[in-house]
Amino acid sequence: QHGDMLITTECGLLAVKPGEIAVIQRGHKFKVDFPEKGSRRGYICEVFDGHFVLPDLGPIGANGLANPRDFLHPTARFEDKEGKHTLLQKFLGGVFEAELER
Repeated sequence: QHGDMLITTECGLLAVKPGEIAVIQRGHKFKVDFPEKGSRRGYICEVFDGHFVLPDLGPIGANGLANPRDFLHPTARFEDKEGKHTLLQKFLGGVFEAELER
């Protein structure tokens, strides 16, 4: 809603601008960074029942608002950072933490 985000996933990097929606599959680990200083605002939604499925084109697609070109995918990227990292994993309603060292 306000401010850019960089989302690093297991599949690569997503640059998300205000007005765009990022969809991350269940079970994927991700990290959110904010490249600019200042205020940010947005929403997070988690699907608990079933899987998230993009709707058929229907009336939105008929007007050219849901074409495949409108959906972006992560850019592959590799990070090799030394130091301590904390991995947070949500599982069955609980949050688990693991320290990673390299």
